[in-house]
Amino acid sequence: KVPADVVQSLREMGAFGMKIPRQYGGLGLSQTNFSRVLAVVGSYSSALSTWLSAHQSIGVPEPLKLFGTEEQKQRYLPRIARGAMTAFALTEPGVGSDPAKMTTHAELAPDGTHYILNGEKLWCTNGPVAELIVVMAKTPPKIVDGKERQQITCFIVETSWEGFEVAHRCT
Repeated sequence: KVPADVVQSLREMGAFGMKIPRQYGGLGLSQTNFSRVLAVVGSYSSALSTWLSAHQSIGVPEPLKLFGTEEQKQRYLPRIARGAMTAFALTEPGVGSDPAKMTTHAELAPDGTHYILNGEKLWCTNGPVAELIVVMAKTPPKIVDGKERQQITCFIVETSWEGFEVAHRCT
């Protein structure tokens, strides 16, 4: 566990938003400068460096910056830059990190306003402490050039939403 006072200090110095553009409240560091900061943090604690790196690289900020809508960026990036921890969820029981064999699936709700995800994930980097998680799930296949193509979609899940549960924390 990272002590609460350390997490608060990291929030205050902007460490949760190192790679988030300034327009969304982040520090806007380049990849090079981000890596330099992680090297300094890692000289003190490699675990803390990994924690911060996962938050900003495989957690919500990077996929959101690359593939999110402007509305999603405005909704989530300022919150993350202020210190909302993020996580990454791909690995599953029985299939490991093989996306082709994943069983977690998402289906559009009957009213068409949102997706409903069902499944179980393991080894979610930062998962037990995250407010927001990138969750990989299979969605209905699409027909491309006359052939069925399986789909995997990346979802932003808020851990406060109904149905989300952290069942076990490895210590």
